Amino acid sequence: MYLRFLISLTLLFCVFANAQVSISRGASLSVDAAKDGRLAIDLRGDIWIVPSGGGESRQLTQNLKSAQRPRWSPDGERLAYSAITDGRQSVWLIEVSTGQTKNLSSNSNMDIYPTWHPDGQRVLYSSDTKGDGYDLWEVDIPTGLHSRVSNRPGDETEGAWSPDGRDLVYIHYQSNQWSLILRRHTQPDEALLTTKNKIAAPTWRPDGSLITFFKTGAMGTSIEMAILSQPRLIRTYASNEQFFTSPINWLDRHRMIYSANGQIQQRLFNSWSSSPLSFRATIHPDVAKTVWRERPTLRWLDEPLGQLVIRAARLFDGVSPGYQYDKDILLSGGRVAAIEEHKDRPKSIVIDMGDLTILPGLIDANARLPDNLSPSYGPDLLTMGITTILGGHPDHDQLSTLWAGREVPGPRFLNTERWQMGPTPRPELDVTAAVVTSRTTGLPSGKALATQIRTLQIAGLTPEQTLHSMGVNAAAAMLADPYLGRIATGASADFVFVDGDPLANVMDVLNVVAVVRNGRLYSVSGLIDRAKSAESIE
Repeated sequence: MYLRFLISLTLLFCVFANAQVSISRGASLSVDAAKDGRLAIDLRGDIWIVPSGGGESRQLTQNLKSAQRPRWSPDGERLAYSAITDGRQSVWLIEVSTGQTKNLSSNSNMDIYPTWHPDGQRVLYSSDTKGDGYDLWEVDIPTGLHSRVSNRPGDETEGAWSPDGRDLVYIHYQSNQWSLILRRHTQPDEALLTTKNKIAAPTWRPDGSLITFFKTGAMGTSIEMAILSQPRLIRTYASNEQFFTSPINWLDRHRMIYSANGQIQQRLFNSWSSSPLSFRATIHPDVAKTVWRERPTLRWLDEPLGQLVIRAARLFDGVSPGYQYDKDILLSGGRVAAIEEHKDRPKSIVIDMGDLTILPGLIDANARLPDNLSPSYGPDLLTMGITTILGGHPDHDQLSTLWAGREVPGPRFLNTERWQMGPTPRPELDVTAAVVTSRTTGLPSGKALATQIRTLQIAGLTPEQTLHSMGVNAAAAMLADPYLGRIATGASADFVFVDGDPLANVMDVLNVVAVVRNGRLYSVSGLIDRAKSAESIE
C-alpha cells in the first residue's frame, strides 16, 4: 500500500501555468561586474545579465539548473562559469552576444570556481582530476591546453590572479585547517593566514595593496582583509550583513559590489554601510507544478533469524546532535529493536565493538554504477561504508536479492523504477538539507566517496552536516525515512564501525573497520574475501 505525499515545488511563491513572475532578490546570488558596469548573476541555476545600475535583467542561459559563479572576461565579451552536464561538473565559456557555449574542461569529473587571467586568454579553475583532492589548473583558450598550477596535499581552490597577472592567491584546505596562500612571482608560496574557521573567495583590490576574503566562524561570516604590507596584517572589514561567500567585485580601488542580505550590494571602501542595487528578473515557468510522489514500500529481504546485541562505546545515531555513549543496540532480524543503556545480558549474543564509533550506513542517493556491474561490487561498497544505493541496472532484481544475503553481501539496492531522489539544494545554499551523490562527482559509487566529502567540506558543511547529507538527508530525499539513514528503533540494521572521531574529522568516516548490513555483522577483511569469492564465481 503506497502512502501518497504531496510535495509542492515552489521557490518564494506559487505560480500558475504560463504566468510571468518577477524576482528581485535571491539568497545565494553570485555576482560579477564587467568593466562597463554590467553584472552577471547566477539565479535559479542559470546566468542572467543585469544592466549597469540595475533594472530589468536578461536570461543568458536556459534551463541549466546548475550554473554557478559567472565570471566576465576582461574584454566583457564572454563569461566563464561552472555547471553540471552529463553527470560532470565542468567549466564552460559562453559568448554573451550570441549565447554560443564551449566546454573548457578535459577529462575531470569535478571542475569548479573558474576565474580569468588578466590577459583574457586563460581561465584558472579548481579540479579534482583523480578523486584525491582539488588542485589549481589553467586552460589556455586558443589552444585548449591544460596545465597544473598547484599540486599540494589537501585541496587548493578559488585561485585569483593579481591585476597585473604576476601573483596568485588561493585557498588551501587540509586536516581541518584553512589557509590563505599567496604566491608572488618567482617566490615560494606564503601562508597569509591559517585558521580552523572556513575562509573563502579571495579577491585582489585593483591596486594590489590588499586581498579581501570571507571568514565564517561561530559569530557568522565577515569580510576580512589581508593587507600586503610588511609585516602582513589581517583585519576585519565588515561583519554586519548576511554575506554570500562569492568573490567581491572591485569596480575600482574605492567601489565594491558583492552579494548580501539576498540582494546585490554596492559599497564604498571607506563607508560604514552598503546600499542595494535593484534588479528584476522575469521568469516564465512552463507549468506551475504540484508534484505527487509515491512512497514505495521498503522491501525486507532475507532477514536473519534471532536477535543480536551490538555494544557501542560511542554512537552517532544520524539525527541527534553529538554522540551517545555506552549504548546497546538490540537487533531483531534486519531491524533495530531498541537502543538501551549498557547492562549484563547473559541470555543474549553480545558483540562488543570496543572504542570504535558507530554511525548509520552511508547512502548514495543517485549512484553512478558501472555498466558491467558484478556481484563483487556489493562487498566492495560495504567496505567503504555504503549500505544503500539508488540506481538503475538491468540486473537490479538479482543483485538486490543476492546482496541482502550472507554469502555475497552488498548495499541495499533501490531501483530507480520505483524510487527517486527528490529535489535538493546545493550544499552552499542550504547545509541543513544538502545531498551530494556519486553522480554529482562523475565518479563511480564508492570511489566517489572522498570527493563527495571534500565537496561538502569546501561548501562549508560541518562534519555532522556532512554525515547528514549522506544519511538522513539522502533518506528524506528518497522518501525512505525513517527506515534508512539513522540508528533508531524500527530502522534498518545498516550501520558502520569506524576507527576515529568523524564528528571531529569527517574523513575518519573512511576508516571503516566493520559493517552491519541487514542485521549481519561483517569485518572489512571478511568482505574483501567475499568479494574475491564472488569474482571467482563470476
